[in-house]
Amino acid sequence: MNHFAGSWCVGRKDSMWRNVIRNRRLYGKFFDIAPMTYIFPEDYKRWNIDREMANFKNMYIMKPVASSCGRGIKVVGKKQQVKNRSGY
Repeated sequence: MNHFAGSWCVGRKDSMWRNVIRNRRLYGKFFDIAPMTYIFPEDYKRWNIDREMANFKNMYIMKPVASSCGRGIKVVGKKQQVKNRSGY
């Protein structure tokens, strides 16, 4: 066996963020361990609103949820448009 049961909850970026945010709601500042994360497509609108509120001054790193070794990673520039894609 090359994986522990349930290890995907930590190993996949989307699952890990869902667990962090759930525990942040329960335990507050003790789980303030990761920067704000958006999972597309459900957080796409919130991401766009947050980007506009920051006047597009931030850069973002887009990572596919089920990939490894840096495959599919993209850097989103300040005014670069991003489509609402699944799995990022």
